[in-house]
Amino acid sequence: MAAQPLILRPLGFMLRTTALLRRRAVDLLQSREFGRTLLYDIENRGTFEDFSCHEAMIADNVRMKNYHDAIMRYINPGDVVVDLGTGTGVLSFFAAERDPKKIYAIDHSDLMITIARTIADANGIENVLFVPQNSRSFEPDEKVDVILHEQMGSNLIDENMIENILDLKRRVLKSTGRVLPGKFELFLEPICLKEEYRVPHLWENTVYGIDFNCLKGCSEYNDRSKPPKLKIEHASVDYFLCDPEPILSFDLNAMHDPGEIPRTIETTKSVVRSGEMDGLCLYFKVIFDDEIWFDTSPLSPRTHWDHPLFRTEGRAYRRGDEISLKVTMEVPTRRETWSVSVA
Repeated sequence: MAAQPLILRPLGFMLRTTALLRRRAVDLLQSREFGRTLLYDIENRGTFEDFSCHEAMIADNVRMKNYHDAIMRYINPGDVVVDLGTGTGVLSFFAAERDPKKIYAIDHSDLMITIARTIADANGIENVLFVPQNSRSFEPDEKVDVILHEQMGSNLIDENMIENILDLKRRVLKSTGRVLPGKFELFLEPICLKEEYRVPHLWENTVYGIDFNCLKGCSEYNDRSKPPKLKIEHASVDYFLCDPEPILSFDLNAMHDPGEIPRTIETTKSVVRSGEMDGLCLYFKVIFDDEIWFDTSPLSPRTHWDHPLFRTEGRAYRRGDEISLKVTMEVPTRRETWSVSVA
């Protein structure tokens, strides 16, 4: 029995050391662009091998209709197509209707490639080549006409969309080729929530005589290493205080470097409808062309994408007031590194 502590102490030390080394390794990887991409690829595989995720995407009628319409318009007979992150393969199957020369359906999940191939076989779809591979290792025998993708996360750029598409575009897309979709707009809009959906900061509450205001200056409450990842329900927004205007617009067909996305964005919005601002809702718009597009606004038809909320202290505004915003994205693909200040 006397020898037992001699075993336990080194074991505890080893466990603590292993955990510390793991944290340091993650920090090191996140500090470098390649490392952040590698970490995202690992996290991404687990997320998109959850079939409930694909069920939600397939059930999203807004998403499916606009993609089908765009594919029918922009993919032509004889085209060579890459479907990046094919998942269940549904976009490749839409494209197959247009009689392209070849469709490369790429996914780094062997499981999803098996699922997609099963669906193709059951539907008699034969002109799709399934590639169980990370797109960064993909080297086709020929240049391609279209890079087809749906790489948007709830924050638009949080699924490594820009890095993945630009890497593939540089290596495999013809000079006359197209990224579909290519144009995007990102919005951050001041909102007024319906009363039953409001969630004030703890220190803003007084509940049956219990006053929480003491937490406003409390270091334990305020000194948090990461901002909360709040989301709001689609039906929760009463109205926007301002006319929506994008804080960021870009076209992947014109971009060449992920560094073209700014890390800091400053803008001023004019209040057109008086009310109390409960926070800033993040959403995006996907533009295939002037006729085929959709957005994830809480005031538009519902999609499967979440509605991230940057909560602010409740503040009343009147028509004609101005709201100045500063958005800082330390790592654009990771929303926990974003911060928003309001003046």
